[in-house]
Amino acid sequence: MVADQQKILAYIGRVAHQSPVIQMVVGYLMADPGRLSFVRQWPEGQTLAMAMSLHRRLELAGPVWQGYVRGVPVPDPLTWIQAAAPFRTSGVAVRLSTDDAWLMEAVQPMILREQAAESRAHLAERMRSVRQELDRALDLYNEMRHIMEVDRERQAHLEKFLAMAQTQMQGMGQELKMLKDNLDES
Repeated sequence: MVADQQKILAYIGRVAHQSPVIQMVVGYLMADPGRLSFVRQWPEGQTLAMAMSLHRRLELAGPVWQGYVRGVPVPDPLTWIQAAAPFRTSGVAVRLSTDDAWLMEAVQPMILREQAAESRAHLAERMRSVRQELDRALDLYNEMRHIMEVDRERQAHLEKFLAMAQTQMQGMGQELKMLKDNLDES
């Protein structure tokens, strides 16, 4: 994957030879291409990010490059590199806009891998959340059963809540199974 990133960066450097801004950014990224990830959208909370616009058609207006450090826009690459220095271990998310067919084709699998990893992380987080909810519901269910054994007068009233808890736990169990199946498929 790092070799693919290096190949893409070298290509960008050749295509954007007339842009010193892109040349500087490509040089920075080539120093450690393993930190680079091409994305369709920046992940929430991304520390280091940048957008590059590499279009051959001149009528497409817009900045060639824009950097972000902790969500704050940084207008030039030199300032961005200085601001990014404390975050040497952080990944750099790059959103690329281009009309270059080879570049779009080369970057697309990386974007898809990134999206798949993001989707898996989201599914895993939801599974963790559902498991916690299920644990709380099970604790509540067990507590109600214990109260029912001790307080026979409230037993009829508590049976309604017990049935509701069972239904809720079954629903969470089904959601957990569905999430696990989706995670296994991805």
